[in-house]
Amino acid sequence: MMTETAVVVRYETGKATVKCQTKSACGSCAARNACGTAALAGLTGEQGEHLFSVETLTPVKQGQLVEIGLPERSLMASAFWLYAVPLLTLIITTFATEIWLSDELIRAVFIFFLTALSFAAVKLFTRKMQKKPAFQPILLRVIG
Repeated sequence: MMTETAVVVRYETGKATVKCQTKSACGSCAARNACGTAALAGLTGEQGEHLFSVETLTPVKQGQLVEIGLPERSLMASAFWLYAVPLLTLIITTFATEIWLSDELIRAVFIFFLTALSFAAVKLFTRKMQKKPAFQPILLRVIG
């Protein structure tokens, strides 16, 4: 189980909204000034806070620290869908268009279009999966 410390933002009977801080290794890396990943994270705003809704039987108060968890299985499934499906789409489309299409520009546009379409399909699929209990974070314990 992947665990993370969070702060309770709001509590309504049986449901708590918690806030987690994004952690990044970019702050401690010696090459952070010349790193494309750090620059991309800064542009996309991926550093910051994330809000989660967590069901709980334990009453909590605003400002309390809690530990939330997410099963590794759901994390690995999400990573598979996010990385493997578009990559497989890219590879299969590249080989298929080599056989069917002779114009390089048309091939490139077709490959780009299908790969972008696979990202959109993965996004729709993961939103549907996100509503399932196995993909929801759970409250493990109240820290303080």
